[in-house]
Amino acid sequence: MTLRERLVASVTDIRDRGQRLTQLNRELLASELKEKGRRFGAAIGLFIGAGVLALYALGFALATIAVALALVLPLWLSLLIVTAVLFLIVTIMVLVGRSKAQQAKEPAPKTALAEGRKTADLMKANVRETAAGVRAKVVPRRAPGGAPAASPAPPPMPEPPSQGDEPPEPPSEAEARGS
Repeated sequence: MTLRERLVASVTDIRDRGQRLTQLNRELLASELKEKGRRFGAAIGLFIGAGVLALYALGFALATIAVALALVLPLWLSLLIVTAVLFLIVTIMVLVGRSKAQQAKEPAPKTALAEGRKTADLMKANVRETAAGVRAKVVPRRAPGGAPAASPAPPPMPEPPSQGDEPPEPPSEAEARGS
């Protein structure tokens, strides 16, 4: 296997690994967003429950007013107590729902972003190491007498891609031959 074939195989392997890492990061992001959706779902469920109980509390409050006008204190007082308990439950549900919603609204999925940054940093370091190793093997050897050997100089290695760019294409055969 020639140096060029090994270089092309290395670049292809790096590209494939980068694509796989990107796919894994997308899956991590999707799972984090699903978890956030579950949290919002619980908060919404509590708000809906609080709304339903608020309607019942309103019904009991209206019944309390009607009974207060028509009857004496004991029935009225019992209905008022029921109404107060329902409003207390509604208040508790709203407060719990609000705290759940605040917990669920983190601005960004932290784990996926951290993993993406870590992956990008590792890929940059690996590309630099690979490029340095290839440069070390391609350095022209000196002929006896101190003059460089007659072999043509290899083309310069491209810089590692910046974050979000596609990996560079391997040089064409014409570029590799120095034509």
